[in-house]
Amino acid sequence: MVWRDLDTRSALKRLQILVILSSVPLFVAITFTIYFNFLGYSFNFFTGYALFEYSSLGIKWGGEWVIPVFTGTTVFLVALFFISLPFAVIGSLAAAFTHPFKDVKGFEKFGKVSDVVKSFIVRGSKRERLHVAAFTLIWILMFLFFSLFFLGWLGILVLNKGLAFLGLLWTINILVALYFRGRVERRLKNYAETVQI
Repeated sequence: MVWRDLDTRSALKRLQILVILSSVPLFVAITFTIYFNFLGYSFNFFTGYALFEYSSLGIKWGGEWVIPVFTGTTVFLVALFFISLPFAVIGSLAAAFTHPFKDVKGFEKFGKVSDVVKSFIVRGSKRERLHVAAFTLIWILMFLFFSLFFLGWLGILVLNKGLAFLGLLWTINILVALYFRGRVERRLKNYAETVQI
């Protein structure tokens, strides 16, 4: 494989570039969603019973989606979001597992790093494997919560008050994921140093 022959720093740079390139479409989708939700063309109309707000994404009543409209713009934003999301998840996870080895002597080749990470996951202590599993699961859940939040924001999922709860869960998830990422990176670095001895 081409990746196994790369040096670790080059592989890490490629993974970081993958994350950045996949984050650009995510950022575009989020920016356009914010624009259409808050700044885009909309007008209010009164039916005699309630005040509704019509925008290019649908009809809102009291700030909540009542009738979402699936336009080409909505489909484009969702497609852009979900096409780039797997690349962001996989690239960021791979970068997190590779990052601890960039300065460790003896791990100049990405193939060696890959073998040690696999060995760590299989032969590590129960606590170390639990940390890796928790980090991976929480990292994926972070992107899942954000996806649900994004779909609710577009009005595709009618979440009403649950949207704020998903936003809170996503924020908590980020903090927990960063905590576990630091622990996994430290344990990987320690494991790499013991394997070298």
